[in-house]
Amino acid sequence: MAELDDISGILNALLGSSGNGDPEDGGGTEGGIDPEVLLKILDIVSKLEESDKYTDLLKALRPLLREENRRKLDRAAMILKLMNILPLLGGSGIMDGLS
Repeated sequence: MAELDDISGILNALLGSSGNGDPEDGGGTEGGIDPEVLLKILDIVSKLEESDKYTDLLKALRPLLREENRRKLDRAAMILKLMNILPLLGGSGIMDGLS
């Protein structure tokens, strides 16, 4: 449960909310994090941990590369993961409130 509090604190900082969820303190749903949005974000973050055949291939190649190429491979793996979650971000409506 502490992890959820940590994530909530990070998201509050990123979204500019300083409340703790108590409407009297100004931390209610207005200016705070909507629980539905938090669940969507957690779902997207969990997708980052999932591997697919492409990232598995990159992981298998990693020991065969020099250190400088390992860093490049790590960046390529992160780009693949980000490309996999972009459709989720677009369809979730999370980015709507940030513009």
